[in-house]
Amino acid sequence: MDKTTNPYETAYEREKAARLKAEQLLEDKSRELFLKNQQLEESYHKLQQQQAIIVQNEKLATLGTLSAGVAHEINNPLSYVLSNMESLLIYNKSYQRLLETNQTWLKDGQLSENHKTALTALIEEEDLEFISEDLSELLSDTLDGVKRVKDIVVNLRSFSRTQGSDRVEADLLEGLQSTLKLLNNQLKHSVRVNLDLQPLPSLICNPNQLNQVFLNLIMNAQQATEGASDPTITISTECDQKLIKVRIQDNGCGMSEEVRKEIFVPFFTTKPIGKGTGMGLAIAYGIVKDHNGEIEVISEEGAGTTFEIHLPVS
Repeated sequence: MDKTTNPYETAYEREKAARLKAEQLLEDKSRELFLKNQQLEESYHKLQQQQAIIVQNEKLATLGTLSAGVAHEINNPLSYVLSNMESLLIYNKSYQRLLETNQTWLKDGQLSENHKTALTALIEEEDLEFISEDLSELLSDTLDGVKRVKDIVVNLRSFSRTQGSDRVEADLLEGLQSTLKLLNNQLKHSVRVNLDLQPLPSLICNPNQLNQVFLNLIMNAQQATEGASDPTITISTECDQKLIKVRIQDNGCGMSEEVRKEIFVPFFTTKPIGKGTGMGLAIAYGIVKDHNGEIEVISEEGAGTTFEIHLPVS
């Protein structure tokens, strides 16, 4: 029998071809499944990132609402305290004059012996000379503390955007340059500022609020470069058809991932007590969001930080 017509060999070849085809099909499906699994993992990772952003935005929105209420409740009694402290400082001057006059009369012998004895006993018993020296300093320190609380309340109100938000057509480059002029004395001896400012279209915005954002970010960058061998801040702008981008980059200390996640939370600060309120970046975040924009942070510990503001052109 001819080999070419052997039914067993024909069946074998047919089975072998079918098996190879099935193996190729299985390999193709496995590869396709692997790629789809990779895409699924990437999508899941992106979904987790978006979820984290949404949770953060919701947290900040809630904090904004709470801040508005807290600021409103604190502001009225704080105004009374501040006004009363200023009045007490004036009254203290009158008290000081009275005490000085009495002491002059004592020294000059212009009081009767009974009055002199009684006044001397009162001054010694109440330690009025010490109180006179200490009172002015106590009142001054207290007034400074109350003013600091007042500043915090104002910052809270700004963060919660309870104040007016008039929008006008403005040039962001002019705002950046005016902010740099305002900070010139603080920056010129401590950090080198590089500018790469591309032309930007006019924007309908609240220029004062955006200038506050620029000021907060530049001051933050300057503080981050303290101790750097060549402290440098680079400010650049660019624009495409949809977005205006303002980038503020420093070569400072950078920040860890844990810190980066918290920097826009009100009152969060890595500075020593008394050196900052932890509201600067929270206010900046709120203002940018109020202008329908985004603020992104890229940072690595020991390798500097970049803040990038995105504002819609329309």
